[in-house]
Amino acid sequence: MDRPSFSPPTATRVKGREHPEPSLEPAGSTELPPLPAPRRLVEDAADILRDRILAGVLVKGTHLVEARIAAQLNVSRGTVREAFGILTTEGLIVEGSRRGAFVVSLTEADVREIYDVRAAVEGRAAQLIVRAGRPSVLVELEEIVTAMEIAARAGDTATVRRQDLEFHERVCILSGNRRLHDVFLRHVPAVQTLIRHDDRLLAGQATTAQHRPLLEVLRGGDPEAAGRAFQQHCDEARDLVAPYFDRPGDTTGR
Repeated sequence: MDRPSFSPPTATRVKGREHPEPSLEPAGSTELPPLPAPRRLVEDAADILRDRILAGVLVKGTHLVEARIAAQLNVSRGTVREAFGILTTEGLIVEGSRRGAFVVSLTEADVREIYDVRAAVEGRAAQLIVRAGRPSVLVELEEIVTAMEIAARAGDTATVRRQDLEFHERVCILSGNRRLHDVFLRHVPAVQTLIRHDDRLLAGQATTAQHRPLLEVLRGGDPEAAGRAFQQHCDEARDLVAPYFDRPGDTTGR
C-alpha cells in the first residue's frame, strides 16, 4: 500500500512559533503543565486526517505514523498527537501504548447511529421551538435558508454545506435546551463530513430545497408535525449516505 501523504494545513502561522512542547521547571511546590498546541492548528490537522478517513483514502487498519504525518503537515509531533486524541475520542482511530495509532473508520452501522442521534435531537429541538411560540427566532433560520438558496444557484457547494450545518445547529440552539445542543456538538466533526457525502449524492439545489419546508413546518404551529419533519429529514439523509460506508476504498458515493 502506498504511504498516504498530506498537505500542510492552510492556517496562517508565524514563523518560529510552531510549538515545541515547553518544559517548565517547578516554581516552588507548583508545577505547571505544558501548554497545548494552539487549538486551530490541532483542529486543522484533525480535519485533514478525518476527511481522509471518512473519504476512504485512509482505510481501516492503516498505521498512522506520528513523525511522518507531522513532517508532511509541517507541524510538531505534539500537534499531531493532540489531533490523534480528537480522532480517538470520535472513534475514528485507536491508539496503542506501543503499536501507535491505527484507522478504525466509520462503518455503515456507525453512520446510521449518528443520524439516529441527530433525528432524536433535532426532532425534539423542533418541537421545543414550536411550543415556545416565538416566531421572531425563526428570522435567523430564514436568513440561513436564503443564503443556502443563493449559494446553490451560484454553484457554491462549500457555502451550501456550511449553511446546512449552521441551520441544524441553530435549530438546536433555538430550542433553548443546552443539553440538546451539547449532544449535537459532540457529533459535529462527523456530521460535517457526512454532509459532504450527502451533497455529493444530492445536487446543491436539492439539498437546499429540503430546508425551506423544514422552516415552514416550524412556522406551522404544530410541534408534533415539526418533530416528525426533522426526524424524517435525518432518516432520509441516513438512508442515502449510510450504504456508501463499509465499501472498501469508496465512501464517496461515486
